[in-house]
Amino acid sequence: MSSNGRALVLYDTTKNRITHFYEHPYKARSDGSQTRNFAYDCYPGLRLGGPGQAGTWLSDVTPDKVEYDPGTGIIHIARGLSGLGVDEYEFTPIDLAEHALVSLVRVERQSGTAAPVDAYMLFNFHLGNGAPDPDASGETITWDATRGAWMEWGPSGAAMGYGSIGSASHHSASPDNPYQRLTSGADLTDNAGTGGTVDDAAAGLQWSLGGPAQGNVAWAGSFVVLDSGGDVAPNIDAVKSWIKGRSAEQLLGDERAAWKSWHKPVPKGQSAIESALYEQSMAMLRMGQVSEPGKSDGQILASLPPGQWNIAWVRDMAYAAVALARAGHTAEAKRAIAFQLGADADKYEKYVGHPYQISVTRYFGDGVEESDSNQDGPNIEFDGFGLFLWEVYEYVQASKDTASLKAWWPVISSKVADVLVDLQEPSGLIAPDSSIWEVHWNGKQQHFAFTTLAAARGLCVAADLATQAGDSTRAGKYRTAGKLARDAITSQLAAADGTVAQSYEALQLGSGFLDAAAMEAVGAGLLDPAGRSAKATLSAMKQALVPPSGRGFFRNQNGGWYDSQEWVFVDLRTAVAMRRMGDADAGPLLDWVTQQSADNFNLVSELYDAQTADYAGSVPMIGFGAGAYALALLDRAAGAAVEPCGGYAVENAGGAGGAGGAGGSGGTAAHAPPDKSGGCGCRLGMRGTTPVGAAWVLLAALGLTGWRRRSAKQ
Repeated sequence: MSSNGRALVLYDTTKNRITHFYEHPYKARSDGSQTRNFAYDCYPGLRLGGPGQAGTWLSDVTPDKVEYDPGTGIIHIARGLSGLGVDEYEFTPIDLAEHALVSLVRVERQSGTAAPVDAYMLFNFHLGNGAPDPDASGETITWDATRGAWMEWGPSGAAMGYGSIGSASHHSASPDNPYQRLTSGADLTDNAGTGGTVDDAAAGLQWSLGGPAQGNVAWAGSFVVLDSGGDVAPNIDAVKSWIKGRSAEQLLGDERAAWKSWHKPVPKGQSAIESALYEQSMAMLRMGQVSEPGKSDGQILASLPPGQWNIAWVRDMAYAAVALARAGHTAEAKRAIAFQLGADADKYEKYVGHPYQISVTRYFGDGVEESDSNQDGPNIEFDGFGLFLWEVYEYVQASKDTASLKAWWPVISSKVADVLVDLQEPSGLIAPDSSIWEVHWNGKQQHFAFTTLAAARGLCVAADLATQAGDSTRAGKYRTAGKLARDAITSQLAAADGTVAQSYEALQLGSGFLDAAAMEAVGAGLLDPAGRSAKATLSAMKQALVPPSGRGFFRNQNGGWYDSQEWVFVDLRTAVAMRRMGDADAGPLLDWVTQQSADNFNLVSELYDAQTADYAGSVPMIGFGAGAYALALLDRAAGAAVEPCGGYAVENAGGAGGAGGAGGSGGTAAHAPPDKSGGCGCRLGMRGTTPVGAAWVLLAALGLTGWRRRSAKQ
């Protein structure tokens, strides 16, 4: 996967080719408007020995290596072919404001005698009817000699341009199909295109690279660009202007340099494997942020394809934006905030009770609020209000941008923080909602611990924001409300032994009330890491929330398949809490996620299979993956824990009621259950039910051997 925030492409490692070229990074621009994938496939080929010698499409050559160029969105594929070392690079240029893909091929003679080499590129895109995958009906391809590029269009209304980086030697399109021309060893015919409308048309380019002797290198390169409106000529011109006469080799070097200049220094104390994953995680955060002009700009998606959650959830976006801010990428964090403040929300006011600005669930690509519904009604999530306030605070802390804060403050105060105060009950708890695991409505809503802890942190930091904005009246109000919410975690949600329950309602049942989301109260600086509630909650999790694989945690006790997988976000946030508590399992838990991700293109997954620990769910996750991982390392490097309310919750000697710490109420899936077989899997070669603590001894004894990788789209 590579994205510049406009174009998004997938390289399929099972097919060894580009198989997806999306018109938008997000799943749907608006209700009923699904993002389309125009690619069928796109890949290079080589002919060795001149005309008459059958060529080879590189999709038929098994790669020796598929990887990201470290810390970038550049996909690198390395192969060997008849004495040649062949490197393919696929990327969406990060500083090009177009829906564009650049494909480069580097050929080096490593052995054998010099012989003529020709490179080819096949462009097989579908511009017919249908969504999200248009068919190949009614396509037209025309050669634009002035631009030296192909133009293709069809019933979809979109148009594609295919051009050369430097001059191509030959070109052809259907009916002179480039695929057959290479396999038969023929040059492309330099025809003018389809000569009208045909079905399943394809275009191609050819470059004569000479006969490089041993040790010599030759390059070829092409680009693809999309215009959804049907006139791609200006887009071709924009790409050529961006290329500005640079060679394929120069474009690659400049793309690498652009990424390098964007990165900030990695946090101190990282190992080499952590540093690599941290930098790739930051790159994923950047690729997960939409950069289309208008109201779409700035949103950060929860996942990117092949992960299915390429939708802007408020919750995921908060963890992504906070990670960006803390890492020094304040411009990107600011864009995420500006997107939400400029979005079209307030569509569920009858549930919230007041006009509000931040979505109760998520957004369409055009910035309009969306809440998914089922037989139990919509998801109405109040935790997003508190998370957004935390996001703004972290941005202001990192950037010192009080001017923007003051400009935003009338909306933030009246339509976010004030709304949260009005949702607070006398007990300190926030009114029942769908919360982090999205249980929907119609009697499913509860007084969830995660919503109240998010509100406690959010309101306490909103008090600091109010002071900086010159609003002393609200500063006092927010701090009082924040502390009341903080103390409700122990006074209203803690069992007799101090274990924090999933919700007030679940606690009253007396058992089955444990939820890993409650541990965020420690990571958020609300619960004393050395206190009885933190210790009891973690102890209960180690007893009741460890999957059969014996590694990490699932999210609650009584949910379905989705809840009961190992949750990587839960692992990462629990590792933060455990480190603050001085728990010896904190480091090994973080190491587990690091090694799993390192063995899978440095991408952080949504889930690990509960039985095998294979990757499952959506990959790559952005806020709940890359963002959470970056925050774990940033938090470790910072050392001192932050107490947003100026102190910890008052520990309640007797608890609020209920049983001991081995309970938890089930929730439903935060998103619809994914395909259990999906993901780019790798797992430790042994299975077992070793409890947390002993599991890390097992890992050390194995020396982290036995890893296995399954094929994955990238």
